[in-house]
Amino acid sequence: MTTHKTAWFGDRAVVIDVASPLDRELVATIVMRALPEAVVRRGISSLMVELPRPDINLFADVRRVLASVDESREASEPSEAPAADATISIDVAYDGPDLLPTATFFGVSDTALVQAHTSQRWRVAMMGFAPGFGYLEPIEAPLLPWSSLPRRTTPRATVPPGSVALAAGMSAIYPTSSPGGWHLIGTSRRILFDPHNDSRPTLLIPGASVRFAAINHEPTP
Repeated sequence: MTTHKTAWFGDRAVVIDVASPLDRELVATIVMRALPEAVVRRGISSLMVELPRPDINLFADVRRVLASVDESREASEPSEAPAADATISIDVAYDGPDLLPTATFFGVSDTALVQAHTSQRWRVAMMGFAPGFGYLEPIEAPLLPWSSLPRRTTPRATVPPGSVALAAGMSAIYPTSSPGGWHLIGTSRRILFDPHNDSRPTLLIPGASVRFAAINHEPTP
């Protein structure tokens, strides 16, 4: 069972209604991982999942994936709301390969992009596709039009752990090495997921606020 409305579009595509840019990004990420043959096209308030050939099972497959999205969202809801002052500070070296292209996209300098990213207060909207991966959304009015930045047209096969990224109105830190289509603007050495920490295996928790701080990483000995 899923809360997302879906409908056939022809005989090899399904359209999914989404509630927000965050919802769109989460659904797209999970669909692409679950249905690697599918092409996911993003609209303002919808996604189209298209296969290269007709498949009568596509609708059921999409509904199954959407049910897993809802389950992930429910599992991400904290049993208790985080304290109002529960701000997590994350040091970042703004040395990512996409820093300058991303700044150019916004029409600002790389220094101005870093200032906006560190001045913005972010909130963990929900936990995502990998353990420790949190989708961060702006708390106040965006200091730059974050939502106008699309995902990369060509995703990377491997994104290093600790990569700080932007896409579709959100920011995130990759806890482990994985494929990814977000724009990489920096790196952090914070441990986001510790499976040996029984009390709190993930640094980020839904509802907590996050602030980034610019630093220079010392070379690793």
